[in-house]
Amino acid sequence: MQKIFDCLSKAPVFSKLTEHDRQQLIERAVEKKYQRNEFVCWQGEVWSHVAYLSTGKLEWAMLSPEGRRQVVFQLNPCDIIWGHSVIDGLPMPASLEVREDAVLYLWEREVILPIILRNPEAVWDISHILMNYMRRVREVVYGFAFHPVAGRLARLLLSHYPQSDSPAPRDLTLDQMADTVGTTRELVSRTLHRFANDGLIQINRVELAFLDREKLESLAGSGE
Repeated sequence: MQKIFDCLSKAPVFSKLTEHDRQQLIERAVEKKYQRNEFVCWQGEVWSHVAYLSTGKLEWAMLSPEGRRQVVFQLNPCDIIWGHSVIDGLPMPASLEVREDAVLYLWEREVILPIILRNPEAVWDISHILMNYMRRVREVVYGFAFHPVAGRLARLLLSHYPQSDSPAPRDLTLDQMADTVGTTRELVSRTLHRFANDGLIQINRVELAFLDREKLESLAGSGE
């Protein structure tokens, strides 16, 4: 529990609470374990919870009426998840999917809001969190409007894989890349091979290395 307390002490909203209030929330948190490919909540579901991600990885993903899946962003350990339904009581605009086995600590709306509302600075932080969600979605929409697939894929590679002279483990599948940049796995595969043929990356089934990061950054910025 000390790890949770340390993370919450630095997290938006929770950092504005008193130490007593943070400890009270930790004591009232409900631990829940999820396996890969399970859903914490579904798009269209009223999910009135706040969650602390202890271990694992999650993704916010939206599903279009035609059934097309789009990843909005990923969540990592020590992140806090605020369900939109906590604020407005309306259905969730996206699904929260488990990408790696995860342990979450959850608070229902009725448990967490009374504590949050007696701390005005914490309430203000919530508005910043929801605004940040909106800005991330805006970046996705902006990418679709102004950056073709090659530019979006270049941006994904640069943001996901660390800057290093040595190869990095290839931990993104073609399907995950396709979901993130909004295209098909076949087009992702062709674009990766194009990057390799152009001398931008070196890639095989298990590793990826940057050969010309500067040109890849230029491609990501121009969206060619």
